[in-house]
Amino acid sequence: MDELQELSKESYNEILQLGFQPIAKAVDQCYANIIAGKKGERIVFPTKWKKLNSLLLGGLQPGKMYVIGGRPGSGKSAFSNKMLFDILDHPKNQGRAIVLYWSFEMPGYQQLMRIGSSNIGKKMSEILSVDVEFQDQHFDSFVKAMNPYKKYPIYFNNNARDIEYVAKITKRIATLNPDKTIINLFDHSRLFKKSKEASELQMLTELSHTCIELQQQTKCITILLSQLNRNIESPERAANLYQPMLSDLFGSDSIGHDAHVVMIINRPGDMYNITVPYLNNNPANLLALHIEKNRDGELGMLPFDADMSTFTIKER
Repeated sequence: MDELQELSKESYNEILQLGFQPIAKAVDQCYANIIAGKKGERIVFPTKWKKLNSLLLGGLQPGKMYVIGGRPGSGKSAFSNKMLFDILDHPKNQGRAIVLYWSFEMPGYQQLMRIGSSNIGKKMSEILSVDVEFQDQHFDSFVKAMNPYKKYPIYFNNNARDIEYVAKITKRIATLNPDKTIINLFDHSRLFKKSKEASELQMLTELSHTCIELQQQTKCITILLSQLNRNIESPERAANLYQPMLSDLFGSDSIGHDAHVVMIINRPGDMYNITVPYLNNNPANLLALHIEKNRDGELGMLPFDADMSTFTIKER
């Protein structure tokens, strides 16, 4: 065989047993991926956002980590929820995934109330009868909009867990469902339980490395919500309209390094009172999704219209 030009068969087999792959096999895998793409058979989970799909080479891919960063109140949860349900609704994704939603910041029902708010166009204050009682006809509309969500393969875990527990559960569910792709959604990274000896940054490094191991072992998809540090809000960043950078990600040396894609949300009009054009976009109601890292595709900013009073997000 060609691979043995300078190796004995014994040496060649020893290299394979040590976990190495010959380049010839990698080349054949290249061909297989291209052919699968030509036939529309690539394993990918598209969203309903065409521009985002294009940058992500078709959508979210098994075995990869997608980090969504942003300052508190930027819309990370609302954006990830919209993306998640759009993925599950997409005709190509029906019956292919199980979502483990590690909702450490707020219970699952609160996440769903936000979704219902978007579906019927009512603010949370209206839904919860803060000033005026929520009328029966609006409640009926809410129930009608939300009942279909009961069928989604989403399972909430509302209690803060340590990383070891998450790994054990993910492997177990993947074993029980070999024909499904596990989507782990973590909201958010800094709320994991950590040992008393570990610092927060050490915990994030362990989390990041564990996610990589799970992705390799189970081919799961990781969606990790992450906070930003305060660098973005320093006065010198005002000249650049507070555009985010990869280094703004909290724990960027670990999470940012290990992620396949890092998306950082900015809402320049709502959060920083920007009134001038933001990267050639009107800043009013703008949710700017900055693709700050993309191992397989392009970088850039994707504009969305966002009404956070009803948690409504649409691609511009």
